[in-house]
Amino acid sequence: MSLPNFKTIAAIATPPGYGGIGIIRLSGSASLGFVGKLLGDKQRSPLIPNHSTLHQIIHPESGITIDEAIITYFKAPHSFTGEDVVEISCHGSPVVLADVLRLLTSFGAELAQPGEFSLRAFLNQRMDLTQAEAIKDLIHAQTTYQARIAARQLRGELSRQLRPVKDGLIELIVYFESSVEFVEDDLDPLNLTLFLSRIDDFIEKLSKLATSYRVGRLIRSGIKLALIGRPNVGKSSLFNALLGKERAIVTPLPGTTRDTLNDSFSINGIPVELIDTAGIRETEDLIEKIGVERTKSAISDADFVIAVVEANSSLPPDERELLSQFPIGLFVVNKSDLGVRLSQEASQFLADKASSISVSALTGEGIEELTQFIYQQLVSESQPLNESAIITNERHFQALEQALNSLQQARQDLGTGFTEEIALASLHQALRSLGVITGETLITDIINQIFSTFCIGK
Repeated sequence: MSLPNFKTIAAIATPPGYGGIGIIRLSGSASLGFVGKLLGDKQRSPLIPNHSTLHQIIHPESGITIDEAIITYFKAPHSFTGEDVVEISCHGSPVVLADVLRLLTSFGAELAQPGEFSLRAFLNQRMDLTQAEAIKDLIHAQTTYQARIAARQLRGELSRQLRPVKDGLIELIVYFESSVEFVEDDLDPLNLTLFLSRIDDFIEKLSKLATSYRVGRLIRSGIKLALIGRPNVGKSSLFNALLGKERAIVTPLPGTTRDTLNDSFSINGIPVELIDTAGIRETEDLIEKIGVERTKSAISDADFVIAVVEANSSLPPDERELLSQFPIGLFVVNKSDLGVRLSQEASQFLADKASSISVSALTGEGIEELTQFIYQQLVSESQPLNESAIITNERHFQALEQALNSLQQARQDLGTGFTEEIALASLHQALRSLGVITGETLITDIINQIFSTFCIGK
């Protein structure tokens, strides 16, 4: 799969803007030659693989020193891409980096496309597709937990989870292929029981992985959580309490929040986009009407809706009618510090619709319990999370589902008396589906789509 005729590419591998260090990365057989032209006659010694050395970068025409840079050389195939790679660590000036990159392209280097370095690493078998995707997840991680899961994937954890199933499938396929080729008799009943047991084992292992996607999707993508309710029930105070900072304006006046307000925090490593909405009520105020409409839009976009009510409320009919219009995931009874409680009738109304929890956004009482309650509502704790076996990628989940369907079909075919030849087609399809996850089954459109979403320089 290695493609040795790739042209040499170059790109700035650090974020735009000013910084202490800015890195330009080259990959390809001409990397050393291009860097040599940058150093000119002042290059004191050849670049040594896996060593970093200080050099002056010289403009080849004017002879003027552009910058002093630390240059590191990684010799093929022991590099990120599997090709000769050189990294030039300049001072982090956008002007200097642009000048150096311009010179490299004038020597013949091509500007790298988004994800092209990682694509070459994949095509040169320096990593599989799950590891390449983990690079992007690690770069874009918003929480420590996200970064930890992505780092596991980068080390090839998912591939290791799949390897025993793939090896077992190959053994079955080889045996069945041989049986079809050389044996005309039916399967021995004892062998059939063994084969069905092995397929059941494959199904069990893949099912556990597929089931983890329910949590993995939340870890990777996060959730949108909307706070709704009547004006002046304390939504903005609760918004601030959950964020742990004074983000929303809070006043005793109803209708203070007239538009949706968004901010982010995390619950046990799951990113949460928290939305504070305008109080919902009938109003003639044009601006407040627009705010109410935006509240309804935020509710429709949210993954989870929390309705806030006051502890001293009896929930009058208009408020009950209002709350009945929306998909409430949880009721928060705010202002518990007042020492009052909902009426029994109001409590029963809430209980009939969703769970509820009492808090005081003013004092912080119950906020920690609320965050854990939200987590429990989103993540089933009946099965402990195994970080090494969490599927966070939709593409991986779909491929697992396809593999499971094929294995179940193969089991059904063997169990109902069909020949090995019939079951073989499903076993081959299951193996191909697992290969799609790691990239052993190459589908060009998928590969291009994945790497096109990477940043330039990676």
